[in-house]
Amino acid sequence: MQFESHPRMLVRTLPETYRSREIISARIAEGVNGRTFQVERSKKLVPERELPTANFELVNSCHGLLCISEGKYRNVIHVCNPVFREHITIKVNRPLPFYLNSFGLGLSITNDKYEYKVLRTFCLKTNRSAPGYPRAEIYTIGTKRWRRIGNPHSCIEKLDFNTYVHGYIHWIPDQKLLQFICSFNFGKEQFGQLPLPPTYDGNDVRVKLGVLKDCLCVSVPEKVGSVDKFGIWVMKKYGVKQSWIQQYVIENLYPDVGRLKFYEPLIFLSTGEILVSFNGEFLACYNTKMKKLVKKSTITQTKGGIHAIAYNPSLVSLNVVARGEKVRALPEPKKNKGGVEESFNPYI
Repeated sequence: MQFESHPRMLVRTLPETYRSREIISARIAEGVNGRTFQVERSKKLVPERELPTANFELVNSCHGLLCISEGKYRNVIHVCNPVFREHITIKVNRPLPFYLNSFGLGLSITNDKYEYKVLRTFCLKTNRSAPGYPRAEIYTIGTKRWRRIGNPHSCIEKLDFNTYVHGYIHWIPDQKLLQFICSFNFGKEQFGQLPLPPTYDGNDVRVKLGVLKDCLCVSVPEKVGSVDKFGIWVMKKYGVKQSWIQQYVIENLYPDVGRLKFYEPLIFLSTGEILVSFNGEFLACYNTKMKKLVKKSTITQTKGGIHAIAYNPSLVSLNVVARGEKVRALPEPKKNKGGVEESFNPYI
């Protein structure tokens, strides 16, 4: 959700077999003269060309860098810039049995010093009946080592892709017992909690986090009588409960969605339109002035499920921001018969 220009969408396909996942990139062009958005171009990010591995899980993005985990047990992390086909590889410590092994990439800015860091949370296994103990480690890119830090309130069970704002990443600790939003500050290396929007009653609903114009936002399904809606709440002043406002209400939803009905905000365009993922299969456009969905487009056709996320590419090389690490550059793509590179370029 967080971008300044040239909004681009990544579509992560979710087939039945873990090893055959792929990412498709689609550029989103804002409409002019009253026209709505257009999905201009789609390209596949090919493993071992733009991505270091085909056996991956997307973690998150920070300032255009992608963080992905590799393997069944997520014991290898890659920080990538697909524009330059660059990546660094970070191996994960495994001294003790654990579960809920999760990560998050962020940027620390202290005293004009810029450092990218990877947060790792995990729970130590005790026995089958007792809950695990949450633990955390931090890896500052360039130091080549993990450090233990203070324990989190809750491990990262699921990190929404775009939740980095004001030096923090954010996640929902438990959808079934939702009482607060978890946060982590990469500069201070401290965990924290944020209050939920005031009208949220803690019921078991699917809540999504994101960023809208440098503000943390929360998307919450709502039901007024027999009418289904989605409320988008924005925290105007970071950390202040009283600053939550309901910025948008997505209503007049599509009726032909069957038993599953879910909308996830992805990109907020300067035209006032909101691009939302509609049941994970379509890209829908919500006009905030007309208060209705005005367009529905197929994102991509795949044999498995898909998950669309918003992403802004970076034109800064890892050789600049990851000094001290071994930056690997994947091979240049082959040229087609016309002599044109078959490459991933977000600004074509």
